[in-house]
Amino acid sequence: MSYAVSIHKPSSVRHAVCTDLIAPGVYSLVLARPASIDVYAIQSSSLSLQYSLPVNGTITSLLTFKPTVSSTSWLFVLTEDCIGFTLSYKDGHLVTEQVSTDLDERFLPDTDTEHIAIMDPQFRAILLHTYKSSLTYIPLVQAPTSNKKRVLKSPGAAGTNCFQVTGTLYPARRLPIEELIIISIIFLENVERPTIAVLYRDGQHARHVKVYEVNAMGNALEEVKGSGLRNVDQGASLLMPFPPSAGGFFLLGEQLLTYFPPTNSKDPKPKKIPFNGPINFCAWACIDESGKRFLLGDELGQIYILQVRLACDSDTQSVLDWKIENIGETSIPTTLTYLGSGFFFVTSHFSPSTLFYLSPEEPHVQTVQVIPNLAPITDFQLVDRENTIDIIACSGGFKSGSLRIIRSGIGVDALAEIAGIQGVTGLWTFDNDIVVASFVENTMVVKCDPESGIFEELPGWWHIVPNEPTIEMAQYGAKGVHINRSSVTTVDTTNGEIISRYQSQQISVAAVTAQAIIIANSLTELVVLSWDLTIISKLTLHDEISCITATEDLCVVGLWNEVRASLYSLPDLNRVSYTEDLSGGNVRSLKISTLDSIQEPILFLGMADGTLHSYHLSPSTAMDGELTEHKITLLGTQPVTLYSLKNSIFAVSSHPSMIFGHAKKITISSVNVQSPTALAMCKDTSIADDADSSNVLIFATDDMITYGVIDQLMSTHVQTLELKETARRLTIMTPAAGVIGLITLKTELDSYSGDEIINCFVKIVDSSLFEVVDSFALEENEMAESITSGFFDGTEYLVVGTGFAADREEYTKGRILVFEVTNEKRLSLVLQNELHGGIYALCEVKGNLVCAVNAIVRLCTISTNLVTGSLDFNLQCGFRSPVMAITLSTYENYVLVGDLMKSVALLQVRKVSSTDGVEYMFHEVARYYEPMWMTDVEILDEKTSIGTEAEGNIVVFQREEMTGMKNSSFIQKNDEDPLLEIISSMRVGEVVNRIRRITKQSTDISVADPVVTPQAYYATRDGAIYLYGQISSQHINNLINLQSNLSKIVKSAGELKISSYRAFSNQRRKLLEPVRFVDGDFIEQFLELSQLEKEQTVLGANGGINLNLTVGQVTGIVEDLKRLR
Repeated sequence: MSYAVSIHKPSSVRHAVCTDLIAPGVYSLVLARPASIDVYAIQSSSLSLQYSLPVNGTITSLLTFKPTVSSTSWLFVLTEDCIGFTLSYKDGHLVTEQVSTDLDERFLPDTDTEHIAIMDPQFRAILLHTYKSSLTYIPLVQAPTSNKKRVLKSPGAAGTNCFQVTGTLYPARRLPIEELIIISIIFLENVERPTIAVLYRDGQHARHVKVYEVNAMGNALEEVKGSGLRNVDQGASLLMPFPPSAGGFFLLGEQLLTYFPPTNSKDPKPKKIPFNGPINFCAWACIDESGKRFLLGDELGQIYILQVRLACDSDTQSVLDWKIENIGETSIPTTLTYLGSGFFFVTSHFSPSTLFYLSPEEPHVQTVQVIPNLAPITDFQLVDRENTIDIIACSGGFKSGSLRIIRSGIGVDALAEIAGIQGVTGLWTFDNDIVVASFVENTMVVKCDPESGIFEELPGWWHIVPNEPTIEMAQYGAKGVHINRSSVTTVDTTNGEIISRYQSQQISVAAVTAQAIIIANSLTELVVLSWDLTIISKLTLHDEISCITATEDLCVVGLWNEVRASLYSLPDLNRVSYTEDLSGGNVRSLKISTLDSIQEPILFLGMADGTLHSYHLSPSTAMDGELTEHKITLLGTQPVTLYSLKNSIFAVSSHPSMIFGHAKKITISSVNVQSPTALAMCKDTSIADDADSSNVLIFATDDMITYGVIDQLMSTHVQTLELKETARRLTIMTPAAGVIGLITLKTELDSYSGDEIINCFVKIVDSSLFEVVDSFALEENEMAESITSGFFDGTEYLVVGTGFAADREEYTKGRILVFEVTNEKRLSLVLQNELHGGIYALCEVKGNLVCAVNAIVRLCTISTNLVTGSLDFNLQCGFRSPVMAITLSTYENYVLVGDLMKSVALLQVRKVSSTDGVEYMFHEVARYYEPMWMTDVEILDEKTSIGTEAEGNIVVFQREEMTGMKNSSFIQKNDEDPLLEIISSMRVGEVVNRIRRITKQSTDISVADPVVTPQAYYATRDGAIYLYGQISSQHINNLINLQSNLSKIVKSAGELKISSYRAFSNQRRKLLEPVRFVDGDFIEQFLELSQLEKEQTVLGANGGINLNLTVGQVTGIVEDLKRLR
């Protein structure tokens, strides 16, 4: 049973509208991501996310309109499945007003381009282009007449004065259109009947413009003669309507800007003005209602302003001329949206979506706010760190291409570092930047200047003895206490004078509260002191004390040779309870803390083997010893040390983690810093201008003290290496080599012809410095397609596969390039070999190279010639894929082949004895026979594989003899044909570019008896990263039933069912629901339900299945699943 959950949601933004959605006259920016709608409040100079709505569908269009019955605007959303619905904002939520389910037409061919949806400027109708040779017309108005027949027949025949836009989506009409390849469509302004302009391409690749009116019946298009133009600019890509002041529209070409006057103009002849091109425009926005200024964006991320000069003729205006001026640079735009007051927003697929400001001063285009974007992720690799996994990804495109290191967890942004302080075992901070640092044999008091990195020692502060390590320190009001091995000293913090001192033989651990000081004396004696250092009580225990924590009325003690902790009341030290025997060895660290959103204090116990236990305490625990809600979490393999922060706990094991409260539950997240040896909250936060005092840490590592600010909780943290070109593929070499191999593609425009010039490079990046250290340019017209690294004949090499571009669609030749990385981290080409085709994929198996050369998968050997000392390249065997082998994956001696059109085949590399030098051969183990356009494949183990196909689905394959099932989805030619079965399938809703197997079980937080075992990550074209895992057998039914029950409780936007959205769907087959797949993002919505809705979900209300679990048990399961992020 399969499980998938996003660790980074899709970040590409394709659609945006600026509208008064929330309140009348208060404009918001609404963004559409692939499966969510985000509403941003437009503030004086920034955007603030106000609301986010998940959508059970892939959004292809977003429009806005204002019904006459509403004081605020509504949204129209179209999904990939051709379901349209309207949304309005009420009571703090986006609610569905109406769903239009008559937009789908299964018997018509899909368009070759993305869906196009446009809104009539007078809100009379919506027009969709989703199928070839057809437009879908959705009337929004109805004539106010009692003649029902007339109403239905004439939704668009009269002017807007006769109609009321009620917000109703009236039945859709199919409008036949003879143009098959439509590039752009717009509605025209200031026309009596809905009128559209169409830019299209014919079979000879010529481009033309036509203008159509919707007839009076609203069921056909009528061409407006004399208003179009044939054979326009070959690079024309956009139509842009002109505001009602003059009407008409612009055609944006590469070399020409053409204005088409209104159809009723005295001079309807188009006007053409050339400009300094070529420029490939891809987005536009109108700055003012008069139409005098427009923003234009091109595919290189350049921004232009179009200034139009109008001529006045009696009561009408007409376009006289215009000019285009380059005013700056932006992200590569998908759309441009003008927000007013000089601000405009650029949505982008290849770059971060960004808010800009038009300034009268240089630079004219100024960046105001950036919304991060990873899309598209073309390739990635996993790097095993201690107890966590880093993702290194090829991200972005063109000038925004980059290499990213992606980590999930809590970030700590370093503000300053104090070097030269080594071996710190304890830290305490006080006002005026005073830091007390304890070492193994001594203590040092310093006054730090974080900004300069300089520190000054303060001998004698609080009369601290410097030649002993500090056990504990604390300050309450005007009193402070310092505890070392031999004494407890209280001081007056106003003057630093000693109030009292308690001498001891050997103090090992201590805890301090506002009421008492508790110490472990002579290893086994527990002593409670008042603040004037008189003994209140003491108790001798049977073993050495390892750790202590305390509250006002409770003391918890751990012993070195016990696997449980004991609870004592304070101040009398009566034992009231003890924990059960705990897994994980002896107790090494104890803390009691109150976490955000959790009312009860929580006792945390860090164990010797990296296990963390927790119990909830009640107000009566000091009297009756009650402990509830015992939870166990594995933090690592090293002993756990706990540090108290404000409303959170910092835990250090193999890797640091933060423990905090969220949604009334304990949440644990990894922290992206080196494991500290000591840590404390910083008392003086002046170093951080805007930091909350609860967020500033000071922590010690092996050789320095660092000041840092805690970043967002449970977020994805990204380190970026800007490449300014598209990163296509990467491979990570061993730590000995210390580099990342990379192939990149640089695209430039020829300034004269406008043609694209593409150059490819092989680069290596220093994995420590994270910077490019060497580059190798490929030959002219040579495209880099694949890269891998591995040990061949005992030496590690970097191997690159290329193809030479020609007029033919298929590569006719390519090269295998073998590089050695020198000790100076430079590329040295040691072997090149030409093959008859492009090398689309490369991988290493058992010291041999497997390459996909067009339709042939070949196994090759790279070995050293004993005579010449050079490398020899030998072809061993081959396997013919049905159409074209585009992706490979290996596991031990298995090779999985993904074909462009014909699904997958599983091969095994076998060694053979031969007299002609052939040592290996391919044996086909199994195959899936149905057509499937694969984008990537990955072998999980010898029996299970996963693959993704071009229509956004993920499937899990298993060999038939492993499943015991019989494939009935196709006709077998032979009962002995080796088969791969699909055992799980789900629609991702995005195109997956790459899958990577997890080779080491090292998730951020592992729990005992995990619900899901992570097995792979996969990344998409829209910048999402998902975790794939296998559900343990005892939880399969619960999760499947929970998913089903939840779908009957959760109200979805557009009434879209999660089962339909996640069901496998392509041109050949559409299922009704996902097969043996659980959507983790949907399951986690359980935590956001009200208590009543949770109970209904668990009990199986509305026709569901009773889970036979409590709400608390289900919540615990979902919380454990959420930790997988």
